[in-house]
Amino acid sequence: MNKRSKKRGRLNVLALSGAAASLFYLAHVIAGRLIWPEYNPLAQPISDLTAASAVSRSLASRILYGYDFFNLLFCFVLLLYFRKVERINRVFYAGIVLKAVAEMLSTVGYKLFPLSDTDWSSSFQNNMHYAITGVIVLSYIVLALLLAAGLAKTKRFPAMTKFLFLFAIVFIASGFLTVLAANLLPGYAGLAERINLYSLMVSNIVLAFWVFSHGENERIPSIMGD
Repeated sequence: MNKRSKKRGRLNVLALSGAAASLFYLAHVIAGRLIWPEYNPLAQPISDLTAASAVSRSLASRILYGYDFFNLLFCFVLLLYFRKVERINRVFYAGIVLKAVAEMLSTVGYKLFPLSDTDWSSSFQNNMHYAITGVIVLSYIVLALLLAAGLAKTKRFPAMTKFLFLFAIVFIASGFLTVLAANLLPGYAGLAERINLYSLMVSNIVLAFWVFSHGENERIPSIMGD
């Protein structure tokens, strides 16, 4: 096995960090709800679980460090993999770069500016949290379209391309629904947000296993049939 093959195999395995990150994210939500029985997942956003005043903050935040670590590792692996091993095209790679930037902003920004309370008051800290969220959501809308459009140009991975377009549609639609629900149906704002964020976690898992399933001496096959 040559040096390049070993490198590819290592990155394939490390790509599973994307799936690990999603599991840690789900774990912090579950643990937070166990600590905070009164938490209403239909109405409250997930970020309430790590708000400065939340009873679940201590445990949920600690578990979230696992998500941060594996999520940033996943982004780093994707940057290396689609730059050094499997080049798709510039459009697709621009989406990968934007994903890494968005996740860095999420990791650093939310640590610096967690919600100060669960009442969504108009404090400086909360406004910064909202601003960071807005930038991240817009970034993901753009990068989801870039990934789908870039992969579609190759005409090599039809099933994965369809999945990325589906993810883009679900993410964009649920993002708008979250805003509408927060203003018109606050009792369901948490549900709409969960569709949005969990679609992101699912996309990370699919992308992780898609890269992982790539053999050392063959092109990327999709886990969905490509």
